Amino acid sequence: MAMQRLALVVVESGLGIVFIHPPGAPADAPASLPSGIVLDGETAEHGAVRLVREQTGLQVAITERLVEFEQEGTPYGTAAMTGFVARVQAGELREGDEGPPAIYALHDLPAIIPERVANQKVLAAYLSRRHPPGTR
Repeated sequence: MAMQRLALVVVESGLGIVFIHPPGAPADAPASLPSGIVLDGETAEHGAVRLVREQTGLQVAITERLVEFEQEGTPYGTAAMTGFVARVQAGELREGDEGPPAIYALHDLPAIIPERVANQKVLAAYLSRRHPPGTR
């Protein structure tokens, strides 16, 4: 059986990042990056673009393949994760199946749901590239 592939996307919109607020998320850590399963026959990039559109209503262009890693303990067992950076090209924010989206300024990012470890890893990789250690 092939390992499940998931895409996680840091969506840049203006001076902020798009997050999703899944129903039932803890109040002190309410957010998630747009993310989900890459379908059979889809490249990780195409899956990432589709997931962002489905979950936020936004059309994006992938600007960077940020990080790739395997994550144990997902609902799919060990999964192959690919984190991307994308920039908004068109569309308006609308709620998808994962909950309402919102844009947050880089200096005021929400906490990510604790169980979404891969989201945390992708966001940390993104932020470390924007502000390498020792440059703040």
